[in-house]
Amino acid sequence: MDENQRKMTEERLDVLQKELADLKLRWPAHSIKPAMLIELEELEEEIDKLRQLLGKNKSV
Repeated sequence: MDENQRKMTEERLDVLQKELADLKLRWPAHSIKPAMLIELEELEEEIDKLRQLLGKNKSV
């Protein structure tokens, strides 16, 4: 991965982490909609993939 690709990947990771934080702020205490669960899973999976690409193995 060249420096430009790495920078773009890091920027995408930052955006996804902000989206995940926003989702968690909107998370209801009860009656979670299936769409929110799906969004959570998709965000976490993509974040994990990007972290692996960057060599950052921290989980969310």
